[in-house]
Amino acid sequence: MIETALPPQVSQWLGKPVIVIEHVVTAEVGLWLNFCVAVQDANPLYWNYAAALGRTEAVIAPPAMLPSWGIPHDWSPGAEGPPLRTLELHFMVKDALGLPNGLVTEVEFELHDPIRAGDSVRVEQILKEVSPPRQTRLGHGRNWTIDVVYRKPGDILAGVQTLRFLGYRKAP
Repeated sequence: MIETALPPQVSQWLGKPVIVIEHVVTAEVGLWLNFCVAVQDANPLYWNYAAALGRTEAVIAPPAMLPSWGIPHDWSPGAEGPPLRTLELHFMVKDALGLPNGLVTEVEFELHDPIRAGDSVRVEQILKEVSPPRQTRLGHGRNWTIDVVYRKPGDILAGVQTLRFLGYRKAP
């Protein structure tokens, strides 16, 4: 018989921040200009203070970089224990459900206040939903959705990244 109930631990995670990551790095123009050079993005809002002044009050970081401001480093002075994995909550859910394989099936971004030089970001990973077990071509598994909420100082919402996952056990 297939177990359809969620483990109590996973049920407790639903709807609230499970992983909270405080300030990792301060956004700096030089950091995002390196990104712009790498992808050849000439948007004047990222480069040109005069052009940005009338539209965004100052140059802004490319919105695609929003997650990068909140990814913990693999090492930092004084850190204890193993570092968090990127999207740690996904791995916690996968492990708690006993599903050794997982993949991202969809990503959405909802952008709010742009990141400017000097900003830092607080990141909250929130488990939104977990589907009942289901059979897929890859094997038996479940889907789940995680919102990653990015906030600037003063609790200003910078954006929300919604990720949908499939966790599964390979079919024999």
